[in-house]
Amino acid sequence: MEVLSRILKKTEEYNLIRGFLVGSVNSVGVRISHLLFADDTILFCDASRDQLLSIRLAMSCFQAFTGLKVNVGKSEIVPVGEVNNIAELASILQCRVGSLPMKYLGMPLGTSFKTASIWNPILEKMEKNLSGWKRLYLSKGGRLTLLKSTLSSLPTYFLSLFTIPKAVAARMERIQRNFLWGSSEGSFKYPLVAWDRVCLPIKLGGLGIRSVASFNQALLGKWLWRFGHEVTHLWRRVISTKYGEGHGGWCTKVCRRTHGCGLWRSIHEGWESFSKHLSFIVGEGTRIRFWHDRWIGDYTLKNLYPELYVCSVAKDACISEVLWTPEGGTSRVWDLRFFRAFEDWELAASYSLLHRIHPRTPRGDRRDTLRWQLKRDGKFDTRSYYQAIQGNHNFFFPWKGVWKPKIPKRVAFFLWTAAHNRILTLDNLMLRDRILVNRCCMCCGDGESVDHLLLHCPVTHSLWSFMLQAFGVHWVMPRTTVGLLSCWYQWLGKHNSNIWNLIPGCLMWIVWLERNRRSFENMEKTLDELKILCKRSLFEWARCWGFTDSSSLSEFMFSLSLSF
Repeated sequence: MEVLSRILKKTEEYNLIRGFLVGSVNSVGVRISHLLFADDTILFCDASRDQLLSIRLAMSCFQAFTGLKVNVGKSEIVPVGEVNNIAELASILQCRVGSLPMKYLGMPLGTSFKTASIWNPILEKMEKNLSGWKRLYLSKGGRLTLLKSTLSSLPTYFLSLFTIPKAVAARMERIQRNFLWGSSEGSFKYPLVAWDRVCLPIKLGGLGIRSVASFNQALLGKWLWRFGHEVTHLWRRVISTKYGEGHGGWCTKVCRRTHGCGLWRSIHEGWESFSKHLSFIVGEGTRIRFWHDRWIGDYTLKNLYPELYVCSVAKDACISEVLWTPEGGTSRVWDLRFFRAFEDWELAASYSLLHRIHPRTPRGDRRDTLRWQLKRDGKFDTRSYYQAIQGNHNFFFPWKGVWKPKIPKRVAFFLWTAAHNRILTLDNLMLRDRILVNRCCMCCGDGESVDHLLLHCPVTHSLWSFMLQAFGVHWVMPRTTVGLLSCWYQWLGKHNSNIWNLIPGCLMWIVWLERNRRSFENMEKTLDELKILCKRSLFEWARCWGFTDSSSLSEFMFSLSLSF
């Protein structure tokens, strides 16, 4: 396609075709006649018979030089505005007539990114991937896996190009939320944990599902980063020509037009948040402001020395403007100027400023560059920006005790819900305005709560005692489920805890299944039957992961007391 590009450029140089101009006619603008990506080509010209004939001639030359043929059957001519002789022009290229909006490289052209119609295909694809049978037959662990592996990646291309409307983001998250919790039009399921908590990282108590709005902002941050680096690239020249450059050329000026700038304006609105994580590496010093930019430490000199900034003569000066090279010298020295002499109480600040900047005197042998503070290598990536957007949450969660043991995914999901105190025990159902008698169906005694059911119920306590006795361990039961999960994991050491780590998930899951059997099926197992079920489940899980070489259940239980 490089051959085609050169032919079209030559055709444009001889004024045989004319693309569209970005920028004022009276100033230096950027004229674009064609865009190429792989074998997808889009051409721009006037609605002129002569220019269409020139394009046809260029295509014929391309075919003669390369032996490649342009597929006119897949091509179309699209008028912008009213073109009366569009059918005649289409006959020159022997292609069909199209209309706006259209798609190029999967991107909609000729329509606003806020229009719901451009997002509908993505929403429909998400709903198609979440067929009712998948919701019906997959456990919550399976739904979580599907949600993270496929659905989160479906809208990534559009999210990296457009600012998603709030209504569309809300609908996407509603689709994901309903699928995770099993809700549908004919069947409502309680969302047990708030969606904001679900979208937190796993280490902070979430499920690691990405927030659509935050992920969209992180992806668009890539354009803000590239604008400051890709100075010579075509897309950057188009944007800077249309909107103008801010100081230093790191970003554009604020977009104040009412038409034709909505897309970039929505991206540029993220600059204030984005720039908080930037610092500057000084080279020549021509693009970095001495007082206003963060080039030395985590704060600007304006904020560190406000009393000196007020006295400065050139408050908006670049670093290169406050440096000078002595006659006959080779190194540069600082030349800061103030409009008055310092008072006694200001001398300490002036000494501190000079002491701070003297070791950082730039040599001017390279270009000024940006540095991304959230990564050690200083290069931007969307993951670190997404985490910064989500913010820091001071919330303790025993994530290792939930997700590290080799237990079934649906059991881990249950432990996660229980650790948040959100499984539907009777006390939680009563908080949802259900009128119930709060009585534990396991012991027929105290009210049913998460901690009572899974830890302190006499039946459950007997199961815990039985399992601990099998390991020969004396244990004081913590007060809460979170407390148990946080102190249980790897308690016997890194190399001896593989089977030990399985116990909370195994025992709590069996108790929960028995509770539901008694509540909804009016059936119950004896305590001895529950103990056997715990032993068998633990044995099967351990054998599945190769944690035991025992061939029988009795041999397995005997090996536990010998191993620990």
